Amino acid sequence: MQIMDMVRSRDAGRVIPGWQRGRLRPFRGFLLITTQHLAPLHRFAQVGRMYMVDPKAPAPPPLWDIQPIEMSVDFWTFGGIERIDDGLGGALDYAQTWVLVPARETLEGYHGSERI
Repeated sequence: MQIMDMVRSRDAGRVIPGWQRGRLRPFRGFLLITTQHLAPLHRFAQVGRMYMVDPKAPAPPPLWDIQPIEMSVDFWTFGGIERIDDGLGGALDYAQTWVLVPARETLEGYHGSERI
């Protein structure tokens, strides 16, 4: 499995400008995409989850209905739906885009990529 750095391109459904996205700390881990039955959607769907390398690091919310947008050797882009707890016992659905790049390994360990 390849260790990836992932940055979310949206915040509450709004696109984060590229100059701000470059300042975000990436999530480092493994991407796993599975098919699950999603009761709120009343159907089966693809769900993407990031499993963090550091078990103490917080993981991003899963990406429901994950779809590849663009894939190349250098990066992967996926779109989908992110469900965020509204604090009132419900959840809000937002459009979300994940951009993933392979983490670069050096003698000192893994370093983030400037491509995000």
